[in-house]
Amino acid sequence: MDASTLRPAPDAETLALLQGIEIITAGWRDRLLSGDIAASRAFASVIFRAFAGPPPAPGLCEISDLAVPGGDGERPARLYRPRGEAPQPVVLFLHGGGWSLGGIEDYDILVHDLATQSGVAFLSLDYRLAPEHGYPAALEDVAAALAWLRDAAPRFGLRTDRIGLMGDSAGGNLAAVTAWLERGSDPTIAGQWLIYPMTDVSRPHEDFPSRLVCGDGDLFLTRGAIDAARAWYLDQRTDLAVDPRVSPLNADPAGLPPTQIIVAGCDPLRDEGRDYHDRLAAAGVETSWRCYDSTIHAFLSFGVLDVAKAARAALAQDMRIRLSAEPDAVRDRDGSLRAGTQG
Repeated sequence: MDASTLRPAPDAETLALLQGIEIITAGWRDRLLSGDIAASRAFASVIFRAFAGPPPAPGLCEISDLAVPGGDGERPARLYRPRGEAPQPVVLFLHGGGWSLGGIEDYDILVHDLATQSGVAFLSLDYRLAPEHGYPAALEDVAAALAWLRDAAPRFGLRTDRIGLMGDSAGGNLAAVTAWLERGSDPTIAGQWLIYPMTDVSRPHEDFPSRLVCGDGDLFLTRGAIDAARAWYLDQRTDLAVDPRVSPLNADPAGLPPTQIIVAGCDPLRDEGRDYHDRLAAAGVETSWRCYDSTIHAFLSFGVLDVAKAARAALAQDMRIRLSAEPDAVRDRDGSLRAGTQG
């Protein structure tokens, strides 16, 4: 197969979005070329908020800003509790941004929308960022927040036996690693949702065709950005790249919770998401994989896109079924929760 056939063409809405991003980027280019991490974070916030789409109708979620334990002091977090009867299941949400960008505010509309549509509570965590706080600071913050959530859930009307993990991009990496580290915990993680996750930084780009055909710079995420995120996170400690706590594709996945992986067809991270799904399936983990062929990395955050709206609705439905059901009953649900793709 010709390598070019591995990259489906972006749809018209996604192309228009890319043009809008390029217009904004032009005004930031000098600051971004300086390598200033503060400028990169500010630019990312501008992009995500510009295309996030409208927020959900007010009054459907109770939203509370909290301070929760982290690996080194307290961390900001935001709790979204949908209107409805308690106790509710809850998902610990970990934002993307290459372990170095992003935060609660950048993901506010996405998380708010998912909570509203699913009826599942969300705790969105501001973990420490690289390069100021490289590996394993973010993982330590996630572990501390998860431990706090298990203890505090009843006080907020949340179920301790129906806790899930979700993250996108580098947040998907943190969610996958945390689920792996938490195998055998009590209570167990009820499910994990990995959105275009970064599952491997130990192999060269050539091992993943999607990185070669989608990472040149015209489809939002670039190979250079992947390399920079890796360098900031690992702080030149290249020996850590193969560690399963950094590259979950290298982990033994036996015993992981039910997993759904969502990817985009025009995303450099597409193939490693599929490889992770295949590795989980081979180990007997209940897993599904859904590819939205016509769009790009981070699309779920871009609520102006119809494909993002459709993906959010499907994700919310899966969460509602997975987390609202009793633990044994979920095994008898629609088989599409176990396997499937979507274009």
